[in-house]
Amino acid sequence: MASINLLLLLFIISFFRNSHLFGRTHVEAQSSYFERDTLLSFKQNVFDPQNSLSNWTKITPHCTWSGVSCFDNDSTSTGQVRLLNLANLGLIGFLPVELCNLTSLQILDLSMNSFHGSILGSISNCRNLEMILLQVNKFTGSIPREIGYMSELQVLDFSVNNLTGVIPKEFGNLSSLIYIAMARNQLYGQIPREFGHMQNLQKIQLFDNELTGEIPDSIFNISSLAFISFSKNNLSGTLPTNIGLSVPNLTSLYLTTNNLEGEVPKSLSNISSLQFLELFNNKFRGHIPPYFGNMKKLTYLKLGINAFSSNSEQNSKFLNSLKNCTQLQVLWINDNNLSGEFSSSFMNLSSSLQDVCIAQNLFTGTFPLGIDSFPNLISLAMEHNRFIGKLPNSLSALTKLQSIALFANMFSGEIPDVFSNMKQLYSLDLDRNRFSGRIPRSIADCKTLNRVFLSTNRLNGSIPREIFLSSGLVYLNLSQNDLRGPLPSEVGNLKQLTNMDISNNQLSGNLSSSLGGCVGLQKLSLARNKFTGPIPKSIGNLASLEELDLSSNYLTSQIPEELASLQLLQKLNLSFNHLEGKIPITGVFKSLGSESLRGNNKLCSANKETASKLGVSQCIATKTNKNVLVIILFPISVSILLIIVTGCLVWILISRKRKKNEGEKKT
Repeated sequence: MASINLLLLLFIISFFRNSHLFGRTHVEAQSSYFERDTLLSFKQNVFDPQNSLSNWTKITPHCTWSGVSCFDNDSTSTGQVRLLNLANLGLIGFLPVELCNLTSLQILDLSMNSFHGSILGSISNCRNLEMILLQVNKFTGSIPREIGYMSELQVLDFSVNNLTGVIPKEFGNLSSLIYIAMARNQLYGQIPREFGHMQNLQKIQLFDNELTGEIPDSIFNISSLAFISFSKNNLSGTLPTNIGLSVPNLTSLYLTTNNLEGEVPKSLSNISSLQFLELFNNKFRGHIPPYFGNMKKLTYLKLGINAFSSNSEQNSKFLNSLKNCTQLQVLWINDNNLSGEFSSSFMNLSSSLQDVCIAQNLFTGTFPLGIDSFPNLISLAMEHNRFIGKLPNSLSALTKLQSIALFANMFSGEIPDVFSNMKQLYSLDLDRNRFSGRIPRSIADCKTLNRVFLSTNRLNGSIPREIFLSSGLVYLNLSQNDLRGPLPSEVGNLKQLTNMDISNNQLSGNLSSSLGGCVGLQKLSLARNKFTGPIPKSIGNLASLEELDLSSNYLTSQIPEELASLQLLQKLNLSFNHLEGKIPITGVFKSLGSESLRGNNKLCSANKETASKLGVSQCIATKTNKNVLVIILFPISVSILLIIVTGCLVWILISRKRKKNEGEKKT
């Protein structure tokens, strides 16, 4: 009997256990179906032009669908969606509130699509969300303050949308937040002081909005912060004096293009971890700070477009302090009020330097010594200063140089022939100096050269033919020099050339028909030279030409009708030449003014009104020409006819006389 009772007890226990397992399995199945149906509803309400969600069907488990990831439990899927990653699939639609039915969803990534409409406050019902990635979409409206109560949120990115309104102060409640980005929207108002409560925050990006007011001191009390970007806003006021005291982990500080003012706080130099410091395009003033050398990891330092001032001694202190920044690659101090000599301490800066911009200041003295200490230099901009003297031959050591801008200084002497090793040189700008001598032929060795600006100097000699073998050349300006000789026929090799100005020189000879090979030309000026001969008809091949100036030369013959066929030509100046004949009447010539043709006394127009408008004489009409021809040919014809008639009469008289004589003989 005891054994029977034991068996009965075991049966009852087994029954209830199996019933419990069946119930749990049933609930999990129901939950799985519910999450599947939620996803199918989402699919139903978005447009999927790339058919990226094609495997979202009822016949396949939703945890295997594209972009869907579920929790796993002992290798058996529970069907609860953990991650929804639908980034960059070209999806179009609204942000569906049904997604919060995925109660265990932790990561939502809908970035780089075309979702639009508002971000609804109901998204805060997704209580377990840790990451919301909605960047690069077309969302509009304001940011819902309810998001500020999503306690699990760690990453939030709403960048590159069309969001407006203020940043909710409730975001200060997001104590778990590590990363927040709302850049490139149209947000306005102030940065909430409550942001200082997010003590786990590491990265904040609010650049390219319309934010105003001062930067809250509280932000610089977040010791975990590593990255701050508030660039391209309308922030004002001074930097907090405590800026460098409580952010020991800060590596990047971007505050460019705002209205920040005052002096740069000395406490900034306490941030020894700082690598990227960009303060350019603000209203900072005072002496250029000499203590940046404390930030030994500094890689990018951009202080340009401010109101910093200096003298020779302060320049030396500033550069000497930067000797400690052995990883420095970029130095921008352009567009300030810096004056005095640019110290010889420059040569002691990091050999890692790649980009130096000291333009638009009041620096004096000669070209900085020791330029060959920077073999990695890619860009050197020193324009709009007061530098004097010759350029050093040591420039030849800059084999990685891509751009050099020295225009608007007072450099003199010959341009050194140092370009043969600069195989990567892209832009050469030496305009508005006092260079003399010939154009270096080694410029032609720079096969990647895109632009050459040597105008407004005292260069002489001929234009090296080799320059026109640089097939990648797009801009060429040699104007306002004393260049002589012909325009080399090799000019036709420059198929990509869009702008060429060699005006105000002493160039001579006929214009080569090879000009027609520069099929990309948009602007061409050969004015104020000594060119002779006819205008090449091949210029009519330059279909992209918008401006043509051939004025003040000695060009002869008629204006080619081919110029009238240039449909994009808007500005044409042929004045002060020796052109003659009829002026074309179509194309650009329809709207041409007298100033474009004056000084060509033998030009004429068939139309009386047009002739008056252009200040030229009226051509002799075609009918008049025929009358003149008749007047000339008629006497000739009559004379010939008279000769023929006279000859005939003489022949008749002779014949009669001969017959008469023969008759008398017979008698």
